[in-house]
Amino acid sequence: MNAEAALGRIPGFAGATLLVQLSDGPTNASFLVERTSEKFVLRLDKPETGKLGLDRGNEKHVSAAIAAAGLGPEYLYFDPHEGSCLRPWLTGQSWSASDLQEPRNLERLAILLRKLHSLQAVGKPFDPLAAAHRYAAAVGTEQAARLVNRAADAIGAGQGGETALCHNDLVCENIFEAEDGRLLLIDWEYAGMGDPYFDLAVVVQHHRLEPGLSRSFLDAWLGRSATTEERNHLSSQCSFYECLLELWNLRLKL
Repeated sequence: MNAEAALGRIPGFAGATLLVQLSDGPTNASFLVERTSEKFVLRLDKPETGKLGLDRGNEKHVSAAIAAAGLGPEYLYFDPHEGSCLRPWLTGQSWSASDLQEPRNLERLAILLRKLHSLQAVGKPFDPLAAAHRYAAAVGTEQAARLVNRAADAIGAGQGGETALCHNDLVCENIFEAEDGRLLLIDWEYAGMGDPYFDLAVVVQHHRLEPGLSRSFLDAWLGRSATTEERNHLSSQCSFYECLLELWNLRLKL
């Protein structure tokens, strides 16, 4: 379904204007929409969405809870079956990797994640190891097999503890600072119940935080100094994420 047809299916948006395409990723494309001087973001799925195991019904459920908690945007329309959704355009900007090198920013993010991870359980379980196995099976090379074995060893060493509602894709582009100073998280397509240390690991490993920043980030999230066991837990999740990211990149090349 193209963007014009998708808008025509959304109540009240048949006459809206498509201004520009904002993104064109492997699983979806997004567009800037205007209606009577108000702006919105329309997201449309691609066939790869299902192949990669994304569950839009779960995302819809989680996003509603996140919006109610004030941690993310509220969707005005969300059809998991057609793979389309619409939310207001947010004024502000996403963080960059350099923003995550600032101790004060990491502290702000840690406090936000503490709020997220303390929310009432909602959404399906998120199993990153199952995702690693899917990517490895799709790639089908010896390199992928070695990576998934390393991933399994790493996450096995890092398992344990309580589960929480997690974002599971905390790359800098998904951390949004609104014009009014609020910090929000966007793009909840991988969200679900899981190990909160995986959220921390994505921040640390994806953005290559040096050890001092990693330690202070974990301490800020805990609200106290981390124990050796807690630091080892984060380190194991970082090792796992490194393998998962490499598998994801190999999968995208297919």
